[in-house]
Amino acid sequence: ENSHPPSPSGAGTRSSMGESKGLAFVGCAGCTCLWIVIVIIGVLANIKTLTRDEQMVIEYLSGKEVINGPITKVMNPFRETTRRKVLNLNSLQWVRIKDTLNGGVRVEVGTAKLFMGAYEEAPEGIKSKSVIKKDQFIRLVDRLTGAERIIIGPDSFVPGPWEESNQGIEQASFINRDSAAIILNKANGQTRLHTETGPFVPGPFEYVLEMRNIVRVLESETMVIRNAFGRYELKSGSDPGSSSFFLAPYEAVVDMEWSTFSEPPEGGQQIISRETISRIDMRPRKVFYQYNVRTRDNVALKIEGTVYWKIDDVVKLLEMTSDPTGDVWYKARNALVSTLGEVDMQTFMGNFNPLIKAGFLAQAGDSFYAERGISVQSMEVTRYDCLDAQVANSLQAIIEETTNRINQLQMQKSENDVKFAKLKSDILLEKEQEVLVRTQAANDILTAQRDGEAMGVQLAKAASTFIDALNASLPDDVQTRVEIFRLQKALDTQNERTRHMGSEKATLFLTPENMNLQLNNEAW
Repeated sequence: ENSHPPSPSGAGTRSSMGESKGLAFVGCAGCTCLWIVIVIIGVLANIKTLTRDEQMVIEYLSGKEVINGPITKVMNPFRETTRRKVLNLNSLQWVRIKDTLNGGVRVEVGTAKLFMGAYEEAPEGIKSKSVIKKDQFIRLVDRLTGAERIIIGPDSFVPGPWEESNQGIEQASFINRDSAAIILNKANGQTRLHTETGPFVPGPFEYVLEMRNIVRVLESETMVIRNAFGRYELKSGSDPGSSSFFLAPYEAVVDMEWSTFSEPPEGGQQIISRETISRIDMRPRKVFYQYNVRTRDNVALKIEGTVYWKIDDVVKLLEMTSDPTGDVWYKARNALVSTLGEVDMQTFMGNFNPLIKAGFLAQAGDSFYAERGISVQSMEVTRYDCLDAQVANSLQAIIEETTNRINQLQMQKSENDVKFAKLKSDILLEKEQEVLVRTQAANDILTAQRDGEAMGVQLAKAASTFIDALNASLPDDVQTRVEIFRLQKALDTQNERTRHMGSEKATLFLTPENMNLQLNNEAW
């Protein structure tokens, strides 16, 4: 049975099974080679080379690891990696490093090559140092502890790990003689006034609330200050110690609301309003008034004028009133209404100035003013009108007549003044002429005296010369020489008379002595 040859169908089956095994072997070999190629490619792809300025962060299921360059290493392809640059800092740079594992923060300042840890990062990046100029400062607040520190220029600085500045670099406040600063210390809540001249830099927890200018008070002014305890203090310009000052913390100038009364316009009504007063003028003041009053005979009048008053004591004023101007105005109205209500219209027109003065004096001495620290000095009436049209027309006619009479009297007085001035001028002129005549007469006398003295000197000199010439002929007989001189002068005089008689206009007058005549006067 075994010697029989195999049939053709059995031989074909054994041949196909051999081919199948060959193909399976080839497929397995191919897969193995492909897997090997893939592994090689994966290994080659995960070979990482780090330079000296790089580092690699590898993340595992249990944490992170960092590898610093320079290095070449095959990385696990199933782990996430992050390549990052090393932080190179110079001398003017710094960086804030945050540890994401424990939340810690630190600051690194150059010069350095900084390799951060696996859990460290620099979210803000590299920053340059801040430079503070002269008269500048910066306030740094530690967010961890709340502490503050002040850095004053000129300087450069690096903040601490938890420090930050909300305001940035600030300019120092400059204090001079006319300015000061109100400083608040938030650590203890105290407020103080800083007046030292120069640039001012606040300390930790100190803040400048406001800048205040110096307050100067004129010599005629007084200011009221409310201090921190609510009490009033007076600053007077007449006091050298309080004529200029700074308002301390919690002090304020007291502003008062006083009435103000406008000057009544022509034919209009007075306006009453309010004004804010912070400086009290101690000089005499005036307030305009416009009152509607009635006389005893029921004549309605509108009277306008001025009241002059003065503040004497500010302390009493503050204690007793908040509106002294209104008090003066209303008190004067009461006095005027009371005074005019006791007289009729005719009496008022004839004596309104004495009446107003009497009413003023009656109310000026009232304790009402003394209690308020004020005094009224005078009251004047500048205008009055009748509110009734018929009475006003009658009053206008009387006023016109009175005005005409006054004008006529004034004209007559002017003429009399002119005549009187002319008479005074004439009298003065005559007196001056008398002085002129007397002066001329005195001058003529002086001239005649001078001419006479000159002629006398000339005659004396001629006589002396003539007598001395006879000294040789009559040396010892002076009397004879004098007689000869007299004879000579008599002959000269006779010759002069003869010359005048020979002139055409000569007139000859003879006396009995010249003619040697004797008249018979017995009949007389």
